[in-house]
Amino acid sequence: MVEIEPPYKAINTPISATINYKGADFKAQTWKVPEGTPLKGKIVYVHGFAESSGLYVKLFDQLSTYGYQVFFFSQRGAPETSPGKQLGVTNETLIFDDLDYFIKYNLDQSPKSDKLFLLGHSMGGGIILNYAIKGTYRNQINGIVCSGPLVLLHPTTQPNIIVRTFAGYINYLVPHLKVDSKLNHDLLTSDEDWKQYIIKHDKKLIGTVRQFHHMFQRGEKLLDKSYTKNFNTPVLVFHGEIDEINDPVGTKKFFETLDYKDSEFVPVKGARHSLFIESEPIYKDIYGKLTQFLDSH
Repeated sequence: MVEIEPPYKAINTPISATINYKGADFKAQTWKVPEGTPLKGKIVYVHGFAESSGLYVKLFDQLSTYGYQVFFFSQRGAPETSPGKQLGVTNETLIFDDLDYFIKYNLDQSPKSDKLFLLGHSMGGGIILNYAIKGTYRNQINGIVCSGPLVLLHPTTQPNIIVRTFAGYINYLVPHLKVDSKLNHDLLTSDEDWKQYIIKHDKKLIGTVRQFHHMFQRGEKLLDKSYTKNFNTPVLVFHGEIDEINDPVGTKKFFETLDYKDSEFVPVKGARHSLFIESEPIYKDIYGKLTQFLDSH
């Protein structure tokens, strides 16, 4: 099998590991801060649906060079950790239990004075926004940053009305049924090099009925003010104004439920869904705001 290289050459080299937890062999990477660079903080990154580590080489390389150590784990059900028959096999309980485990894994290796942040994209963004409300270690997180979180799907990519109506029944009857998301790659990024990398590297983005069902439910909960009232972690969320995968309207509605003051929603003009692999002008602007947030928290 030919290895597809990302369209970015990293300065740093991550440390790869396989970490076994509750029956899954998680593929993980740690991007350490270069020798001689002061450590500013540590980041646990929670990726989007069916994503792989190669998508974040540029972001992780630049953050580690700047002074933030990044820990990435391929989630249960994602292609790197769960190939073949295990692809997409996960559930809501395991998702948050796994995240607890990896947050504790990082906390246990750090002095109490080290800052710890959660970063996430799309499905991963929805996960960490929920974690700030119900996560075991939420009070030990210094801040959360999301790009294009899944709160509501955009009408362009919503399942048809029959699938939406009977989603709960389908999930109950055949939870591990595999489904091809049939994602339109043109909706991901305006950067042609990154788009071609995804097309070649991830020809199909496949999950299970249960995975999709829980993903959508998790997002919708973030619109319930009685649920989000306990949100008290500093948060910065970017969302592309022309994202047709996850609806920026959903993110705006989520922020309208928050009473917590240290929260900022940044609509990104001209940007599509995958902001950390968007065109260079968009990426540079987002990266600057991201590092400013990390430094100030």
